[in-house]
Amino acid sequence: MGLTKIHTKKRGRRTTYYSYFDSVQGFNDFVDAQAASLNEDNREVLKRMNETTASSIKRGSNWYGSPIPKDVSELNEHRYFLGMELLRTIQPKIKDKLSEYIKLMDNQILSKPKVAYNDRGLGVFSFDRAAMGLYRLQPTGSKIPIDNAISQLQIELDTSNKTTAVKSVFAYFKDRKSSYPALSLYLMAGGNANVKGDELLYVGLACAELVEFMEIRGVAVEVNALLGTSFKGNVAMGVIRIKRFQDRLDKNQLLLMTSDPRYFRYRGFKALIALSDHFGLNIPDGLGSLKGNMGKDFVKEIRKEQDHYAVFEQSYSMNGAVNEVTEVIEDYTAQINKK
Repeated sequence: MGLTKIHTKKRGRRTTYYSYFDSVQGFNDFVDAQAASLNEDNREVLKRMNETTASSIKRGSNWYGSPIPKDVSELNEHRYFLGMELLRTIQPKIKDKLSEYIKLMDNQILSKPKVAYNDRGLGVFSFDRAAMGLYRLQPTGSKIPIDNAISQLQIELDTSNKTTAVKSVFAYFKDRKSSYPALSLYLMAGGNANVKGDELLYVGLACAELVEFMEIRGVAVEVNALLGTSFKGNVAMGVIRIKRFQDRLDKNQLLLMTSDPRYFRYRGFKALIALSDHFGLNIPDGLGSLKGNMGKDFVKEIRKEQDHYAVFEQSYSMNGAVNEVTEVIEDYTAQINKK
């Protein structure tokens, strides 16, 4: 594994330390490698965290979400989001709430491009549309025996003897703009100790809906998770790329990193220890805290360009998550309308 670069920003008495990670897998590999070579103080913090975790599991705590893990090892190996049942319940409700908002604000936000059809071969062939007027060609008599034989064979094989009465069968987006500026999203992972495990789910789902909303309208979107803490005048932060502009969104990775208590409350905590050690800091037993607007303050501090980005802080309710999405849509629309 190569050396992970450390960046620093100083403001007054506060110092912000941060590193970038190009993928979730790369970040997990970094955490495991760093955790194997902690300094003595941070090694003791990890040891005590493991003991506390084992005790919580033994008590049947729901702090790690559902189902309750068997042991610490299961948490350490956790790589896939397990809340799919909850996801199937909550996601349609978020979609419905967001749809209500979009209907109300239809003339003030980015419009969804309309699908149109043409007969010039532009766009994607639509079989469903072609099938509406599908019919079979009947063979015509020919004086040449070989032509009759070929025609008869095509009938028997059911090939090369169909056409459609519908001529406009190529679909494309009408009036779709290709010049919308790209949007960078940042999501603050996890939550403080008093947040119930399943309440972490909303922010990841809301982000997934936002990505879909934007990309349908021709806006390229990248997604980054922020995992960090603050203590003793220091901020320690990892910036983990979930999705590049040109990639499809991997919902499992998004929900794992931002909304999975099973991941955050063990591997996420382990990552805070590893990051602090990497930055040359000794993290306290409580692992520091998430301050209000910590994600927004951090991104504002590190970005050169102060537009075309948005930060999701943690939202622990459906309404809160949908409100964050609508604010992002409104802010982005306002920015491009100024141009």
